Amino acid sequence: MAFAVSLRDLSYLVAVAETGQFGEAARRCHVSQPTLSMQLKKLEERFGAALFERGPRGAVPTPLGERVIAQAKIVLREVARLEELARGDGDPFAGPLRLGVIPTSGPYLLPLVLPGLKQAYPRLRLVLREATTARLLVQLAQGELDAAILSPPFDGRGLASAPIGREAIVVALPPGHPLAARARLEPRELAGEPLILLEDGHCFRDQALRLSERLGLSPHAEVRASSIESLRQMVSAGTGPALLPAFATLGPFAQGAPIAVRPLDHPEAARGLALVWRKSSPLGAAFTELAGELRALLAAVASRSESRVRTERGPSAEE
Repeated sequence: MAFAVSLRDLSYLVAVAETGQFGEAARRCHVSQPTLSMQLKKLEERFGAALFERGPRGAVPTPLGERVIAQAKIVLREVARLEELARGDGDPFAGPLRLGVIPTSGPYLLPLVLPGLKQAYPRLRLVLREATTARLLVQLAQGELDAAILSPPFDGRGLASAPIGREAIVVALPPGHPLAARARLEPRELAGEPLILLEDGHCFRDQALRLSERLGLSPHAEVRASSIESLRQMVSAGTGPALLPAFATLGPFAQGAPIAVRPLDHPEAARGLALVWRKSSPLGAAFTELAGELRALLAAVASRSESRVRTERGPSAEE
């Protein structure tokens, strides 16, 4: 038997969930309360279970109701996006695009690629949100974001993705550190140097920790940083060396605390970056195109990054 649900019914469902009251939801939807209640009752009959617990304090979603409401919000947002496309003459890059980005990339990567994106898509209006990987995945699943820039690995269930580049992981050294005299560093040279890592919750902490374990390096037992910028300040203050994503060593953010940045001579000293979106999104083809544009822009950025790190200190005694 076919299972048909109208967008109107979904809007009623979401209105009750957000207001907690059938009367207030009916006013928001510009219908009578009996009409709204009757439609939701039919919807519950289709699911074969109650979606709300009705009581003197209002309507509270049941566990099934919470899952249905979450999916309804996604459907309504996707429909709204289709309407935006229609108003934009079918141009998927006309109007707002809600893009999430991890905090270890956002402040550093976006200033480097936004000018190129603006030139390629002049009608695009990016609405940027910065959060940890776990939070961005939730926002994607709930339809609060259209896409996100993440660094693998991550839980990709229900998601599509396309790689946009690789970012070197470099070594940040305090000013005057003996290893700063080297043009490039081999992992063995960092043996016995406790590395400062980020706090739990950051994907870059997990990536730096995995790299350290593979290369036989040791994390600092006591000191952790809350952000890339606090990590940079700790290195500058002489607390110890750290691993940094290379894009965080470019642009205006790199001109703050004085540190010495050196490449780590190992093929695994890098992390991937990817554009991620829901498989159900009507903009799948557009996101694939956008990923290609980001890939080209980041390739140029990565080339400048490698050149800067290579030439920052000038020719070494070994060259």
